[in-house]
Amino acid sequence: RMKHADETPVQVNGEGQYREGWMWVGLSGDGRTAVFMYDNHRSGKAACRLLSGSREGDYVMVDDCCAYHRPIQEMKLIDLRCMGHIRRKFVEAQKSGNHADYHTRMLIKIGQLYRIERLAAKLTYSDEQRGELRRKYSTAVMSQIKTLLENPGFTVLPQSDTGIAINYFLKNWKEASRFLESGELPIDNSAAERIIRPFAIGRNNWLAAGSENGARRMAILYSILTTCKLNNIDPHAYLADVLMRLAIRPA
Repeated sequence: RMKHADETPVQVNGEGQYREGWMWVGLSGDGRTAVFMYDNHRSGKAACRLLSGSREGDYVMVDDCCAYHRPIQEMKLIDLRCMGHIRRKFVEAQKSGNHADYHTRMLIKIGQLYRIERLAAKLTYSDEQRGELRRKYSTAVMSQIKTLLENPGFTVLPQSDTGIAINYFLKNWKEASRFLESGELPIDNSAAERIIRPFAIGRNNWLAAGSENGARRMAILYSILTTCKLNNIDPHAYLADVLMRLAIRPA
């Protein structure tokens, strides 16, 4: 009942003119099934298509893209916010050179959350054990982070990099804290980002899909090949087997 979702742009050739479409990606909570879906819009309607079949009370891990608000409200899903996206805001703010000590403290605190997650993984904790570890340690770290966000110790300009990072975290605080509720819930959306990375790298090479139909076919192929990889199945062997079977089956 847990899903990851993400989206990335893709160039398509429509009527002789290239324009931007979107490749949406969904990943099941057990990490074994990937779905790529092309849509020419980054809209709530497209997000609803991606998450269709979800049930009330299902968890979905997303970034703060407003397109997901519609399916979350209509399907009554429980959304989590990616701690990785939040961390990147502070990394970007740190590069500005302002309030370096503050950004360092914030990144150290977020790093402590990830060290707790790595410890649970190293010790192969069950969901129940990971949940207990989070309640014992991560909850206290999150409380310290909340104090740093609300009392940075200096005047924060809303439009500064620091202000943007702080306001983003506070705005998404409830969703970003939900991973504390259960050991089976992820802290970030790295699972979806891992499966979308090969697509993003490939896009740099082939640059654009030939057409919208081409993008849809591409989504089908990426769904099959990525799901093969997630289940330790050789994609080449799988396709060779399936295509041979298709050739000899009745229409």
